[in-house]
Order: sequence, then structure tokens, then C-alpha cells
Amino acid sequence: MAMSVCGIIAVLALFPSTHVQARLGGGTNSTEAVEVNEAAVASEGESFGKGSLADDLQQAKASMLDKALARGGPARSLDYWANASLVSTAAVDYAAMHGHEYLATTTRYADTCCASCGKVDTAALVAGTSYYAVASAQAMQNLFAQGSCCWCGAAGAGCGHGSGTAPMGCSACARARFLPKRPYESPVWGSGRLFEKDIDIVVADICPYVGNEAWCPHQEGSSNRFGSKNHFDFANPPPEFDNFYLAFTPAPCSAEMQQRLASMSQCR
Repeated sequence: MAMSVCGIIAVLALFPSTHVQARLGGGTNSTEAVEVNEAAVASEGESFGKGSLADDLQQAKASMLDKALARGGPARSLDYWANASLVSTAAVDYAAMHGHEYLATTTRYADTCCASCGKVDTAALVAGTSYYAVASAQAMQNLFAQGSCCWCGAAGAGCGHGSGTAPMGCSACARARFLPKRPYESPVWGSGRLFEKDIDIVVADICPYVGNEAWCPHQEGSSNRFGSKNHFDFANPPPEFDNFYLAFTPAPCSAEMQQRLASMSQCR
């Protein structure tokens, strides 16, 4: 029998309240602080209780971690993971990457009206398309025309297979597939449909090193806390997303996406 909403709330009440802030970039999502407490969990709990007891519990825990991983949250820092049981990139079976070239860790933030890649609206950019808007790690777009992070980042000369850091600057696209493994020990929940097919992603924002030290490498060739040289922060990821590893290959953007980027982004 699936766990009831009240049961989920009772379990989550054991977690301490965490004050987190959404990702920078303007708009409501980037400026409002969010208090994670029992009342907030109660509203989220309505979506639980549809699967097995184990799935419901894992989904509830994932929801709490999502709050800690929001912009400014404690799970963005190195200290948060100091005593955690981690699963580094070395533990990922590269033969199971579906032919993709690179591997990345993933998190989520929230859609924003004015991302660092030319003030694009991340939701509007991908609306009605097959694409998901992402922020790539600073190491993947560490060349700035203005000299310093973080406006309209481009991939630096050090990106590529030699360094292991993928060239994924503003307006870059890729084909990708989630893998059923996270960079920390936790059972996989859900239907598994997330891992069955490739998705399209487009870089619309940056995940700067400062404030995201555990996840977003600073320089080409450097690794994050989990041993990955690449990281994507999803503005609005697919259903059943839960910080899974992502195998990906840079690819040309579709003609429609190129047109949208040209009209929406101020990067030139």
C-alpha cells in the first residue's frame, strides 16, 4: 500500500527546516527566499502516495534535497557533502552511456526571466520544443567578452576531450540521456521512463563556481566534489528527475532553436 500524505509528512518532519534561495538571474524565482517547513511539505505531499511505499519515501526525500539544492542552499556547498556516501564518475559504466561522449552531474534550479546568456527567458526559449534549458558549469563556458564571469560565457580553448570538459557555452546544444545512477548513495525510484530515450538540451544560463562549489567546476579540466568535469543545472527538468548522471554529446541546435536564440538572446 502506498504511503499516505500524512505518513509522508510525518517522515519529512524529522528533517530540519532549511532556508534556501532560488537561482540568481532576476524574476520571482531568483529573488524570493523559500522556507522549507512542515507546511510546505504538506502542500507537496499531495503528489505523493501514488506508487509503492519505498518509492513514495524516496520521492519525499528527493523533494527535501531539491530544496537544499536550490540556489543558495546548503547542498550547493562542499561542506554539505563532507561525510556523505558518494558515487563518483569513476563508478559509472561508460559502456552504458549509449554512445555519448561526455558525462555530467545534474541539479535543478527554476525558470528565470533573464538568464546570463543574454537575458533569455528560459521557459519561453524552450516552450513548445523538445528542448530543456540548462545552465552549464562555469568551466564549460569560462570565456567572457567582458573579462569576468558571468555574462554570455563561451567555451574556452581548454574545453574538449583533452581536458574532459565539454565545450558548452551559451546557446550550445546537445543530445543527452539520463543514467540510473546518482553521485550519492540513494535508491532509484520511479517508472524508469526517464532513462529510456535521449533528450535535447540548450545552454541558456551559467552555473558559476562561486555559490555552487560542490557541483560546478571553475576551470577547464577541474572536477567537482563528485569527480565530474561537467555539470548541468536544469531550469525545468523532465518528470522523475532526481540528480541523475547525464551522458551527453554536443550537437547542432535545430533551426527553430537557432532562430529563437537569435531573437531572444542579447549575446552577440
